[in-house]
Amino acid sequence: MQREIVGVPLPMRIHIDVGKELRPIISTPNFTTFITEFCESGDLLQKIRKLKRLSESEAKLVFRQLIEALTYLERHGIVHRDIKCENIFLDRYENVKLGDFGFARYLSHKEKSSTFCGSRAYVAPEILRSIAYTGHTVDIWSSGVVLFVMVTGVMPYDDRNPDKMVERQLAHKVRFPKSVNLTTDVKALIYEILHPYPPSRPSYRAICKSQWLRNTPYRLAGGVVCSSSFYRMHCASVRAFPFSLRKLEA
Repeated sequence: MQREIVGVPLPMRIHIDVGKELRPIISTPNFTTFITEFCESGDLLQKIRKLKRLSESEAKLVFRQLIEALTYLERHGIVHRDIKCENIFLDRYENVKLGDFGFARYLSHKEKSSTFCGSRAYVAPEILRSIAYTGHTVDIWSSGVVLFVMVTGVMPYDDRNPDKMVERQLAHKVRFPKSVNLTTDVKALIYEILHPYPPSRPSYRAICKSQWLRNTPYRLAGGVVCSSSFYRMHCASVRAFPFSLRKLEA
């Protein structure tokens, strides 16, 4: 039996669980709009375009916060399914706020989905091949694409030719621009995350313990360092959700 949820509870629960402050709530007979604070620094893609690419030290702070956010979702049985630079927002202090939960759903590790979700350049090869997938492994893949874009300023795969792109992904080919000087550690982590076989991708815990990220604390602006057990995820999304039940696709 497919699981049905009300359109409001999923994002609402995410906000409430993390103590996220909500701005005014606008209600109409058919919709309720939740408004969160304005992200003055825009999204991650805008930042990358402005700087061409991020330094590894800066990318570490952003990526660590992203992984903490995804870890929080995993612990609550939620998969995002549309992780990309455009959905990673930055507040005035450039703290990460994960947004756009339009494709998000509850999905345990034992469940699989066959719904095509996300942006083609960021989605895992199993989605492109219409193979049933486990939720968190596809989010992990997408996070690897985000990391690649942050440190290189370009996409790891050219999505203009989907068949060729999948062929390169399945061959586990990851080519880094020769013009960009990257450490062996970050290249190794990206290569590990972008593994074509989902079970071979590292867990969020393993990513945090990787050689490249292990010494990067979960730090928010203002010098506050959060312990590994403190998962304060930032979610920023201005959306309207219908009150009617919506059936989630398998």
